[in-house]
Amino acid sequence: MKRKVLVPIVIVVLTSLLVLGGVIGIRIYAGQKNFKIVDQAISSIVDLQATAIYEGYFAWTRMYDLMLEGKIAESNALLMQAASSYALVATIEIAPGEPPPANYLVKSDGELIRIIFPIRNDTEELTIPNWVGIATISSENLIRFMNIENFKLDPVRGEKTALGIPLSYKLFSFMPWDIVTMVALVILLSALFIQAYFNVSSYFVQTRGLESIIYLFEQTERASASHSRNVAMLALYVGKLLGLRGKRLKNLYVAALLHDIGKIGIPTQILAKTGKLDSMEFAQMKQHPVISARILRSFKEFEHLSRIVLYHHERMDGSGYPEGLKGNEIPLESRIIAVVDVFEALIGERPYRSPIHPSSAFEKMKNMKLDQQIVETLAKNHAQLASFKPPRWVLSYSPWIISA
Repeated sequence: MKRKVLVPIVIVVLTSLLVLGGVIGIRIYAGQKNFKIVDQAISSIVDLQATAIYEGYFAWTRMYDLMLEGKIAESNALLMQAASSYALVATIEIAPGEPPPANYLVKSDGELIRIIFPIRNDTEELTIPNWVGIATISSENLIRFMNIENFKLDPVRGEKTALGIPLSYKLFSFMPWDIVTMVALVILLSALFIQAYFNVSSYFVQTRGLESIIYLFEQTERASASHSRNVAMLALYVGKLLGLRGKRLKNLYVAALLHDIGKIGIPTQILAKTGKLDSMEFAQMKQHPVISARILRSFKEFEHLSRIVLYHHERMDGSGYPEGLKGNEIPLESRIIAVVDVFEALIGERPYRSPIHPSSAFEKMKNMKLDQQIVETLAKNHAQLASFKPPRWVLSYSPWIISA
């Protein structure tokens, strides 16, 4: 009788220890792997912020001319606007210094990240000597902004990232569902369940980087904060209707999320203008697909999407920009984004006009140089949009689409 009681207890205890050891081992491995992902995400976000500031303010003839005339105060006044436009930037100013040969130079002591910029004209051929732009980002603010689960700043025991930020992984921060998982593992001893547990954890951390980039863009371009998310959901819907599947569909979705990321390189006064842009302002605005593509090409994870983003303002008759492509010269994904971009702009809220009804939007779009097959596909299936269920890998959802 004692054996019948004792043996199951011993088995449960040994199995519990085995599972606990396995879970801890997985968390240690996950912590090491996710540290690399977090490190890469931090560097990517800093590079994205630096690229945006350089493109918007330090490769700009107006800034160059002001500095050439010795108008330091006026130059710093322009940069105060930049500091309020970029979510992570604590300060940004002109200071004496040796201009770096590249577009920017990142330095960090672990607590404060300093980004040093040369001051150049639009063509980047001329550089102001002995003066630089300096932007600062607090490491604490950056980590808080990214909201990275299970990582914290730890100057004493933390492992340093490429930028010298000390981070430590919370190994024993078990949540209630972690306990449930371990109990299930004790009962089932399922290797498949262990793998699924690890994959969910890894996927969550990997998506943080993209979520942070999108949030960063929305903070910069507040006038149309939800536009990219709405365009991405519409592109996903239309892409599925047109037969895109798997990796190609996911690439379309991510490209649509990032299609306007280049607007962070356009001066805020142009983005915020409620009236019609003059010819010079419009010429500068037309550069945002080029800047978007340039930004994506600078990140290994997104460089394959740069061509889709570059051509999302091309038109079927060659009247679009930046290269005047025609018809099937334009990638299908770019044509899809072009259609849903226009549709969202017509039916979405804007500070300078009221939205129009979807049926009126489709009537207008019939006369535009868009891919009319895609326009017709969206128009015929728009009523079913409310019942569309996006895939599990979608990063964000836009509630207004349901009622549009």
